[in-house]
Amino acid sequence: MPETLNRLRRIDPWGPALAAASVVVFLVHGFGGILTRDLALYAYGGQQFAEGVPPFVSVLNRAGPLAHMVPGVATWVGRLLGADSGSDDLFVMRLLMMVLSVAAVWVVYLLSRDAFGSRLAGVAAASSLLAFQGFVTYATGGPREKTTMMLLVAIALWAVVHRRWGLAGTTVALATLTWQPVFFGGAAAAAVAILLLRARRAQLTALVRFAVGGLLTTAAFVLYYVLVDALEEFLDAFYFINATYTRQTGLLAYFADEPSEIFDGFGWSLWLILLGLAAMVVLGAVRVRRLDRDDPHTVAVVALGGGTLASVLWSCYVFNGWADAMFMLPFAAAGLGGLVHLVARLVPARAGTVVVAAYVAIVLVAATLSSWQTRDERLWAMRDVNEDVLEVVGPDATVMSVGAPQPLVFGRMRNIVYHQMFIAGLYEYVDDTWPGGLEGLAADIEDERPTLITIDHPTWYDFIDPVVERHYEELGTTYLMTWYVDRSLGEAELEELREIVGRDLPDD
Repeated sequence: MPETLNRLRRIDPWGPALAAASVVVFLVHGFGGILTRDLALYAYGGQQFAEGVPPFVSVLNRAGPLAHMVPGVATWVGRLLGADSGSDDLFVMRLLMMVLSVAAVWVVYLLSRDAFGSRLAGVAAASSLLAFQGFVTYATGGPREKTTMMLLVAIALWAVVHRRWGLAGTTVALATLTWQPVFFGGAAAAAVAILLLRARRAQLTALVRFAVGGLLTTAAFVLYYVLVDALEEFLDAFYFINATYTRQTGLLAYFADEPSEIFDGFGWSLWLILLGLAAMVVLGAVRVRRLDRDDPHTVAVVALGGGTLASVLWSCYVFNGWADAMFMLPFAAAGLGGLVHLVARLVPARAGTVVVAAYVAIVLVAATLSSWQTRDERLWAMRDVNEDVLEVVGPDATVMSVGAPQPLVFGRMRNIVYHQMFIAGLYEYVDDTWPGGLEGLAADIEDERPTLITIDHPTWYDFIDPVVERHYEELGTTYLMTWYVDRSLGEAELEELREIVGRDLPDD
């Protein structure tokens, strides 16, 4: 017992304090965010994994397998504890995402504290992370792979700062197995830190440990897919489709073509993020000019600056939406922590503490207000529509999702085929690989004759139009998806379905 008490006393109290503050911010935001297409895809993949279906076998997706496995573990635990509906599954997944986000705040504090050698920097960085709107959105409004990925990135960077190369390699691999592009920032930070080691032998040892950690972790996932006889599906989804079919844009083109979308995702905090990224690069560059390889803080800051620069450059090449910026948030938070720390050092000691305290107070208040202002309660109405529709069509009903997996999540149902996404190159992939191409897929859907077809954007998928026109009635559009039902249902059921889908919904 005395040893346990001593260990507790050695815990830096600012970590738990910031974690507690994050819980408040996240709970203010609430768990009622609408279930969008991408969120539903990961929730559906998680449900299927909990039922024993491996990622990429359950549904074709181009993120890493952990994007499905993590919400799957939450679903499995929730069902053990008595979760008895799709909405219960979703709540447990979101609860886990909040726990991971709380952990990310704590780790970012440790990362920045240890990189800059200052608790003030750590507190400022963790507080800044809470002010990033998109981070809070997914903390309780997921599940999204970016939440898991962010925590793993923060741990990887902390391991780099402490020269724990095996852990760094393992966590960079795990982050990459969640969302592939994160590899470039994490690997760049590790590479810079390794190159700054003085002895050639130390560099080689560090590189080997980093590589072994990453390769063993990746090999474990490859072995899993070999054992479940799905290695081809894993390789296709994780690498080959992305390398050969996926169409992507870059950050600058995205800002030029769709600036409102990234502002919608991050709001005012976008400017804070940009400032943090710029600050981290500049702070790293300044340390390079006065490079002291024997100073661990100098090496840490230069490594973080290098990782930030690599992340930004990659984003200039590939960027598909505001959520793609989330892998840069630990770098941006650390940059803001370092910038506030620098300002505090330029003024008298007591004034420096006041500067940091004022900054932290402002961003935490802003984070809480932003969390409340972006609070979304439409999930409950969405759930009611989905559950009511599924109740009318009955327990034997089947669903074909075309970019609209929400009914599958709420109803704990399985799609009639493992394809649901047909955008950004997947349209061409399915046409090339499905027997008979997209026309063959449409014919197979017609043979299966699902009770319901749900589509996110009906004008995007002309291959399914003939099937819909021959056999289905359009019920209407609710919350990001259009419903079609088989006309063979009785008129009484059709009329009831029309009424359900035709309801007035909050902010539909």
